[in-house]
Amino acid sequence: MKFVKITSKGIRELFRDRRGLFFLLVFPVFFISVFAFAFGSGTFQAGGSLPHDIVVVNYDAGTTVISNNTTRLVNYGNSFTQVLENATAENSSTKLFRLHNVSEDQANELLRTRDIDALIVIPENFSLAFTSTVNDSVRSAITSEVGAQAIAGTVLPINVTLPEASNVTAGFSIEGDSGYINFATAQALITTAFDQYKNGVTANAVASATSGGDYNALADYTPLEILPITGTQSYSLFDYMVPGLIIVAILMQISLVSGSLVRDIERGTLDKLKLSKVRAIDLLFGTFLTWTLVTIVQVPMLVAVATGLGYQYSGSLSSLGLAIVIGVIAGMASIALALLIASFAKNEMQALELGAMIILPVAFLAGAFFPLPKQVLGEFAGRTFEVYDILPWTHAISALRSILTYGTGLSAGIVVEITWLIVLTAILFVVGVVCYSRMRLMPET
Repeated sequence: MKFVKITSKGIRELFRDRRGLFFLLVFPVFFISVFAFAFGSGTFQAGGSLPHDIVVVNYDAGTTVISNNTTRLVNYGNSFTQVLENATAENSSTKLFRLHNVSEDQANELLRTRDIDALIVIPENFSLAFTSTVNDSVRSAITSEVGAQAIAGTVLPINVTLPEASNVTAGFSIEGDSGYINFATAQALITTAFDQYKNGVTANAVASATSGGDYNALADYTPLEILPITGTQSYSLFDYMVPGLIIVAILMQISLVSGSLVRDIERGTLDKLKLSKVRAIDLLFGTFLTWTLVTIVQVPMLVAVATGLGYQYSGSLSSLGLAIVIGVIAGMASIALALLIASFAKNEMQALELGAMIILPVAFLAGAFFPLPKQVLGEFAGRTFEVYDILPWTHAISALRSILTYGTGLSAGIVVEITWLIVLTAILFVVGVVCYSRMRLMPET
């Protein structure tokens, strides 16, 4: 029964390393929780992550319609906007859309940073075109009913006039990131909502002008147009994932740096450096500089490899230089987190394991692989802030996607993302340096 003794020995050793056992049990739970959070029935419904953040820019001037000898002013653009604002998921009180009141230029910037899922632009003559669709259907229904009554030898029981269609065409556009799953689901929901709205308005108009029955529209004067963000029409899923993959590669430094720092402790290298009276700032700055140089080489190399594999990189050499700067700052955030791990890890293996366990969840939460459901903390200066924005790598991915995929250059939105990246990295850096200095560099008493 030697295997029983061996098993007993293994279990005792496993329970002695309580910290390792804790992460061994907790990490799979956290991993599954992330997927449940992103795709569970409570947050990721049939229409995607609800509610969808959208912007409706309504230029509709409205028009006058005559119904039962009464003239009234209508604005179908405003009416449809209200429908979107009140729309809910089937058998649920969950809103399908959350509307943001910003300009068209601001909305285009928000599309590139994926702060909104879709932009709807309603033209000035939309109501006039919508009225043409309604009048065409009413005219068709009245004509059919009058013809049927004439053949039957009876008189139409109501006094009606035949409305005239103006033949004005003015459909609205739905614009968004064609590689973003939230845009795909949002535009499908918007299209369905508009079809139901248009059919409902037309059916009511036909019912009030005739004795009821089916109707058939001869023409649709309000066609929808789906517009991908400029330059993204031919992009593949790989093109959209490359910025996230670059940050994942940078995040991998966490495990390597923390393991290297703890290895120096185990081998006595750190004690020798302390005896040589090397200042803490010199040691930490040297560590940061070493891995910063690695990042400077890593980012252009990853872009070059991805381009060779079919990645459609946008922008100029200056854009690549800006991407390298962003990658370097994100790398500094990774090094700062590695300092935190090295401050508390007991040995090199534990540092490597802790780093590996942290990398994947952080990458998921930063949006490297797929969009997570909206978890809004609040709004500031016209920008929505979510839970994920507390991670510096979230801003790095957003900035890299805008620069490399959309070719936006140093726009106002990019400046905001870089500013938050720097601020959060600085905070993490201070925390990491303080913890490492106190736990590893303070003289032993």
